[in-house]
Amino acid sequence: MLCDHAQVASGKLFISGAGIDHMQIPAGTSAPYVITFATAGLVRVPWTATNTEHAVTFKLLTEDGQDPPLPEGGPRGVAGEMKFNVGRPPHMASGDSQMVPFAFNFQGLPLMTAGRYVLVFSLDGNEERRLTFTVVLQPSAGFPGTSFT
Repeated sequence: MLCDHAQVASGKLFISGAGIDHMQIPAGTSAPYVITFATAGLVRVPWTATNTEHAVTFKLLTEDGQDPPLPEGGPRGVAGEMKFNVGRPPHMASGDSQMVPFAFNFQGLPLMTAGRYVLVFSLDGNEERRLTFTVVLQPSAGFPGTSFT
């Protein structure tokens, strides 16, 4: 899910401001448009997949599958990875699974264009989920055809 902030502590996932699908940029702001958000989720690890290294990866793309437009001189893309390996506790039965929480926070991400973006999540190289959001420029608050003196 997309949210304002997410954190994993003591094996628990803490989420604030969940359910984001639009990020508004104030009228009159010029590029780069700086956004801050987080993404969080849970990976279910079945008994048969314990004691093995796994990786959750994400990549930010435009809606047409391209790397996002970022300021020149900065990184070319936005991506990340979390590797994990969960053991098999003695009380775990063969049909049980374990939950592994994850959180990625994006603080001050500079995008050069407004529009739709997609976060693509994969688990062990297999795409599992896509989360979309739109960066929107707020309309001007002025009244067309009027001026104040």
